[in-house]
Order: sequence, then C-alpha cells, then structure tokens
Amino acid sequence: MLRRVFAVGRSAGIAVAIGCASPTLPLPPPEVPAQEIADADHIKLVAGCGAAEANATIVVENQHAPADQAVGGAIASDCGSWDATVFAHSGDALTIIQLFGATSSLPTVVQVR
Repeated sequence: MLRRVFAVGRSAGIAVAIGCASPTLPLPPPEVPAQEIADADHIKLVAGCGAAEANATIVVENQHAPADQAVGGAIASDCGSWDATVFAHSGDALTIIQLFGATSSLPTVVQVR
C-alpha cells in the first residue's frame, strides 16, 4: 500500500512540474492611445482601462527625438489605463510596448498627428 501511495504522489509531482514548464500566453501589444497636444514639443498619450496589462510598465520610444528625450513611459493602473507625455512632433512614429515581469509585448506603432 505504501508503494502505491508513493507512486501516486510521485506522478502527481511530475504532472505539476510539467504544468509549470508549459509556455504562457504572450503579452499582447498595448492598445493604441488617444493623442492630445501638450505643447509645441510634446504629446500626451492617454489609454483607458483595458489598454494594457494591469500594473505593466509602458515604454514609449521616439527615434526622431533627441537622445535625452527619446524614451518616456508610465506604469499602467490596476485597470490597465495609462498616460504619458513624450517628446514628439507631427509625423513622428512612436513605438509603444508593455513590460510585465520578464515578458515584453510586441510593439504598437503610433504616428503622431
């Protein structure tokens, strides 16, 4: 009887280990945010609940910006909303990703109006 309990316990442990090793779903790209003019050199990006993973780090990159102003971002709220003001001019392409733990999403690319 003891061997049988040990064998069942060991196979259950193997099943748990295999379950933990299974791949997770990929992190989706953040939704396209709304754009508001902040001033002549900056745009405010605003995304509502569900636009990103709750508490994810949002990274916005503008490759046309000066190096010291090329990256901005925010931390999404508990509902996934976020806003960030970044250096940008009309026609610039902004690359937006979200980071959650060790996972990063594919980018969302937004052209500044």
